[in-house]
Amino acid sequence: MAQPAGGGERRAGLFAALKNSAATLIAIGKTRLELLVTELEEEKFRLLSLWSVAIGAAFMLGVGIVLAIFCLALAFWEQRLMILGISAALFIGGALYLIGQLKRRSAEPSKLFRTSLSELEEDMALLRRQRGKTE
Repeated sequence: MAQPAGGGERRAGLFAALKNSAATLIAIGKTRLELLVTELEEEKFRLLSLWSVAIGAAFMLGVGIVLAIFCLALAFWEQRLMILGISAALFIGGALYLIGQLKRRSAEPSKLFRTSLSELEEDMALLRRQRGKTE
């Protein structure tokens, strides 16, 4: 049986279209993966920076508060037990407050990968629209 004219060209065109679609999908995946890696690196540097500043500030604040309490205890020597007791209560209260804040913040969802996920959603919507046009 003879093949209709253009049958081979039609298959070649279909194969080329499939190859182009696959290449496009791979390129999109590669771009999204690169975006994800970039976001991870930026988040890592941001967290390291925040931690270093927070640790330095906490250390300096702690030393300053302890020295201030000792200065108060020396200035009011007769009431030193009351000053040290009130200071201890304030420290414990502050620690409990910070523990509560830590629990609340750790329960919140992370914003990490939000950009990557939104870009993937846009890609999927675009692919659905293109598939709808071809059908």
